[in-house]
Amino acid sequence: MCRDRLREVLRQGKVAAFEGDDSARSEDEVGGTLTSEPIDDDCNVRSSQRPSLEEVEDIDAPPKSQRYVESFPRPVATPIHASKVKTKFEILLEDQTRANEDQWGPFASQEEWDLAVWLMKNVGQRSTDEFLKLQATRDRMNLSFHNNRTFLKKVDALPAGPQWECEIITAPGDQVGEDGEIIGEEMELWYRNPIECIKELVGNPAFGDSISFVPERVYTSSDGDDRIYDEMWTGDWWWNTQGKLPDGAAITPLILSSDKTQLSQFQGDKKAWPVYLTIGNISKEVRRRPSAHATLLLGYLPVPKLNCYSDATRSLTSYRLFHHCMSRILEPLIKAGQDGVEMVCADGFARLIHPILAAYVADYPEQCLVSCCMENRCPRCTVDPKERGDFIQPPIAVEHENGHNPQRFSDDGIRAIYQPFWHNLPYCNIFECFTPDLLHQLHKGLFKDHIVKWCTALVGETELDARFKAMSRYPGLRHFSKGISFVSQWTGTEHREMQKIFLGVLAGSAVDKRVVTVVRAALDFIYYAQLQMHTSTTLAALKSCLETFHRHKDIFIQLEIRKHFNIPKIHCLLHYFASIQALGSNDGYNSELPERLHIDFAKDAFRASNRKDYHEQMALWLQRREAMWQREAYIKWLKDQQPGDQDTNTDDGMSISATSIQKYHVAKRPPLRGVSVEFLFTHFSVMDLIPALTTFLFQHQSHPILPNMSDRFDLYKQIIITLPPNVFLSGCPITNRIRTTPAVPPSGRRVGSPAIFDTALIIDNLTEHQSRGGFAGLRVAQIRMIFLLPLQFGVHPHPLVYVEWFTPLGIPDPLTGMHIINRSTRNHCPNSAVISAHRIVRACHLMGKYGTSVAKKGWTADTVIEKGKEFYLNPYIHVDTFATINIK
Repeated sequence: MCRDRLREVLRQGKVAAFEGDDSARSEDEVGGTLTSEPIDDDCNVRSSQRPSLEEVEDIDAPPKSQRYVESFPRPVATPIHASKVKTKFEILLEDQTRANEDQWGPFASQEEWDLAVWLMKNVGQRSTDEFLKLQATRDRMNLSFHNNRTFLKKVDALPAGPQWECEIITAPGDQVGEDGEIIGEEMELWYRNPIECIKELVGNPAFGDSISFVPERVYTSSDGDDRIYDEMWTGDWWWNTQGKLPDGAAITPLILSSDKTQLSQFQGDKKAWPVYLTIGNISKEVRRRPSAHATLLLGYLPVPKLNCYSDATRSLTSYRLFHHCMSRILEPLIKAGQDGVEMVCADGFARLIHPILAAYVADYPEQCLVSCCMENRCPRCTVDPKERGDFIQPPIAVEHENGHNPQRFSDDGIRAIYQPFWHNLPYCNIFECFTPDLLHQLHKGLFKDHIVKWCTALVGETELDARFKAMSRYPGLRHFSKGISFVSQWTGTEHREMQKIFLGVLAGSAVDKRVVTVVRAALDFIYYAQLQMHTSTTLAALKSCLETFHRHKDIFIQLEIRKHFNIPKIHCLLHYFASIQALGSNDGYNSELPERLHIDFAKDAFRASNRKDYHEQMALWLQRREAMWQREAYIKWLKDQQPGDQDTNTDDGMSISATSIQKYHVAKRPPLRGVSVEFLFTHFSVMDLIPALTTFLFQHQSHPILPNMSDRFDLYKQIIITLPPNVFLSGCPITNRIRTTPAVPPSGRRVGSPAIFDTALIIDNLTEHQSRGGFAGLRVAQIRMIFLLPLQFGVHPHPLVYVEWFTPLGIPDPLTGMHIINRSTRNHCPNSAVISAHRIVRACHLMGKYGTSVAKKGWTADTVIEKGKEFYLNPYIHVDTFATINIK
């Protein structure tokens, strides 16, 4: 233990700069001293009820996003009548008042309503009937319904959403049966009127604060050089389409999505093909939350076997059947999009609404189905299949003619669907409607199916697994304890977890440097594409990443890993820029949302049926669920209308401006109390605690009492940092957890756990950080101990932290773009200090610099931080971290 520093401090009786810092820190940087750190000199007694939440000035907040709005030059969304009309919630309130019924009607009370919600959500019809017939339920609850039939009768009395229709469709077939007759197949098409669904969304008062009808061009500055793209109404499509409509008209941009899903498990082949509808007027922050119910189920397409057709015609027939069914569902949109429909909006004004198809969310096979192209073609453009790997962008496809030029169909890879469903939809170019599919094109396609596969072939499966197994831990980061070759089922979550550490896994290996360049460009593209607000600057960076990828990708051909790059999912990346500029950021159109909605609208509905004629039962079950959701929204709206219950806070949850307060949270009372210094030496490895604390006391007190080996400390196991909202991500704050827990030995059947001492970014130069932002002025340290200043030494307004410094951040490595750091030492001992907890800015993740073989080093996930010499500072651990580093 290095005790010479303590002796020197005591001998001089003041704080001195320690000599012999191997990292060559200047004298005023020693110990991470922050001269502007506040301390309450008037407080000299520690409260026994120290607050668990501290708010300090946010010195790491991303710059506030200034929004300069260019308004549309003509009247938009002008109310038809000067006065408001009643919304559906106001009409319902009047009806209940007239009937002398409270908000819970037709249920008897709030308790009965809460039970009804729980039964409808969690219990099947048979179990509901059994529960309601229990003697205990009858005697103690005194319900107004006593069996499942009377319960559902109450539910059916609630106002419901758009009604369902069923149409029988007959496919005549081209096969002849044994009786000599043509074999046919009948199927059911279940759907709802899209106009009624749009009225339901536009007029829902629950969305009143989240709806816009006015297109905007938004900039970061008054000179208009840097354009902002986030919501759909900030894109070019809305602005350009609005110019084609008469003055005062309002657009509801329709966002459709469809995707087949399996219903039966383990046996049977029951499938459903839901079609979903939402509108771009609703903010994407609300729209993408399933709990907001801003997406409605428009219909169930039939999923026939079509055995009445030959193998040669079955595929084309399935295309034609899809378009016929979609045409039947969307037929009301033709006249409504052209002439407009009067609708009562959520703010109580009636407007002339033009519903226009703007976006179609689907995976690649579904996009080909919608656009009528073959699956070796691009659904958006006319690129030659042999040129899909090139960095060229052919013009967007134009609508094909109505059968007058069949040779043109063949040349462009278009299937002979002479009347596609979108043919007569006004102001609709279906080829521009297809939005980026982050899940299938980026996470699964570009990254998992290609980048990981290629790199595995180069590095070797065994070595790559060893690198994943030795990756250092981080709160919330998945540890691939067996590597990645043994993962049998991949989801989007696993893909994203791999992306966070893949460059660190690959860096330093025996692969060609150009391979690292390609991987880095691909990862940067994936992370930029996930931003929830784009600017002209970020789009230029996105394009630069793709250019770098294409410029260096031929290394895989030279290494005989690939023969060509004619890959549809790589070509699709070229269309990301135009899509974002037209329709806003990608998070508003993620295909993961429809897959999540399958649970509510397909799988749960199917489980509630008896598996026979299930589409009808699914539609009825969904109608009842929607009635319950509407009543829940009405009750919340009614509560918000009551005086005294309104929130007096002026904070706007939809604002993208960063907050000016950063928070950290620790337990109300330290869970480890009265811990001896000797125990800390043994289990926390804080060998310089006494001299470091002495230095801290001299910096903050004029005549401090000096610590010694007999002192005891109260310790926290973790501290949680709440970062301010990042303007390029959602408005929700992000939390970082930083842990300091000693090793727990195994005991009996209980498995032990290793010690965890996380790393964090600490304010090292406040002035530099405030002026330059990002990671400027910050320094990495390992957090060894979080504790309260013992009472005998006075009072400090924040918990204290014992840290071991790493070397300052220099210029990032030009190959990987990551900072390379190592442990800072002083006189061949760890360079440690005691600092105030409020200097912690955020958690960070360090990845060991493996070299060509990790097996030779003997590192594990639990020892790599202690044994490693050099480390990469991981910018991919979170999109927020990536944006903070890369976007100035």
